[in-house]
Amino acid sequence: MPTDKVDVIYSPLQISRQDWGIIALAFLVSRIMLYAIGYFGAMHYNVETDQIGQINLLESVETDVWNVFCQFDCTWFKSIADIGYDTYPHGLTTGHAANWAFFPMFPMLGHYIGELFGISSLHGFYVIANISSFAMLPLFFLCLRQLGQELDVARFGVWMLAFSPYSVYFIAPYTESLFITLTMVVFLFAYRHQWFWVGLAGMLMTATRNMGVMVVFSVGILALQAYGWRELVKFGDRGFRVILAIWFIPLVMFMYMFYMHYHVGDAFSYKNIQLAWGRIFGNPFEYWLEGFETGGRKIYLSIMIAIGWALNIYLFKQKRYAEALFMFICTLIPLLTSTNAVPRYMFGLYPTSLAIVLIARDRPNLRPIMLAISAMLSSYFVIAWVNAKFFTV
Repeated sequence: MPTDKVDVIYSPLQISRQDWGIIALAFLVSRIMLYAIGYFGAMHYNVETDQIGQINLLESVETDVWNVFCQFDCTWFKSIADIGYDTYPHGLTTGHAANWAFFPMFPMLGHYIGELFGISSLHGFYVIANISSFAMLPLFFLCLRQLGQELDVARFGVWMLAFSPYSVYFIAPYTESLFITLTMVVFLFAYRHQWFWVGLAGMLMTATRNMGVMVVFSVGILALQAYGWRELVKFGDRGFRVILAIWFIPLVMFMYMFYMHYHVGDAFSYKNIQLAWGRIFGNPFEYWLEGFETGGRKIYLSIMIAIGWALNIYLFKQKRYAEALFMFICTLIPLLTSTNAVPRYMFGLYPTSLAIVLIARDRPNLRPIMLAISAMLSSYFVIAWVNAKFFTV
């Protein structure tokens, strides 16, 4: 059962040596398998790029493995890291796109890691992605244990997260692994009522992706569950720390808006530039139903959205209100403009993985089946990703 009312602390040191071994094994097996599948899927099993017999295998790994995973928005991250934010739109076929849509933390880290170690910003992105991908596994383990889940459930959660259907986003030079890691830090410390760290991690979440700011509502719910509204209204020591954490989280967004106001004259440029990607505000249910009518990859997107809603409802039924609300907001807002990328946003969220693990909590016979299906899907999406299939975005 959840432990919302009591400060039960599970120290990272309480992860046993055996569990650290399981975490390390899950990370290594998943990374080796997925990188290998992606590399061979792009370089040696695609008739358009097949290089078997034309180039030494090790040479092609050295020169090409980094590039095959750098798809779609990766080029925008590189542009921020290498040049900085655009002063005017120039990208995409229409020339109306700019890198203003992407928040600074991930590309800035890639830039400084590259400078520190004398490597390219792209290699720096891989460093961030893989460190974050490793860190999210013990963090997920600790979150599950903090919520009172049994040891076997937490271990299953580690494997499921390592082989999440959209694991490609955790190995590619993208923000998802960093974002979900910071999200878990926020929730873990909120479960433990350590509000200073909640505020700090929340700021970093927002600096990574603009949706991070929405975690303020979940932090508020967890604080209310912990102390009650009277404690917060009294503005005592605990209430003050909660409110301070909530105010800290959006600070980075305000700073970014302030910078963009003076850089390009539009504080909301990160939102307004979305028009270049064809994102126009509308009725989310119309977008969803339109997917079934349009066919093709749109059907897949609409089906995945329905699955996401089912998982969201399940979290509400489990009374995980803070997690469910964060998942709902972070999937609804993108759907207000298009069905594109919603599966990516959904599986890059901590509450989604939490819902999947809770479903299997009392069904041990179902766990191997779920893990096998998830691993197969992750392999499929990796191959599609490195071959630039747009439905994976």
